[in-house]
Amino acid sequence: MNITARALAAALVLSAATPAFAGDPLQARQGTGPGQQVEQRTPPRALYICAADAETRAAFERQHGQAPVFMTAEDVLSARRDDVTWQAPRCMTEREYARLVQSNSAYAEQRDPR
Repeated sequence: MNITARALAAALVLSAATPAFAGDPLQARQGTGPGQQVEQRTPPRALYICAADAETRAAFERQHGQAPVFMTAEDVLSARRDDVTWQAPRCMTEREYARLVQSNSAYAEQRDPR
């Protein structure tokens, strides 16, 4: 799987797993009716799963015009909590992504103690 396809797949998985990254669809649709354009108030917070090797860094820079900014799971959770947004995609390693998913699962279990 090439880097772009992998990154897009990761972004889709991440947005499904953590809806805060995808924006608030209810907030974006408030006050809209038939024929009105939906306004996105919160810019997207795209995250890609990236390798930290030179090839991936170069490909990311070619595609996005800047070097990748790597985030940890704690950085992502903090950004969500503090409502921090960014325009250019950010990266996280597979290991940090696994930690993020684990944190989200633990949080969900605490909220829904069946």
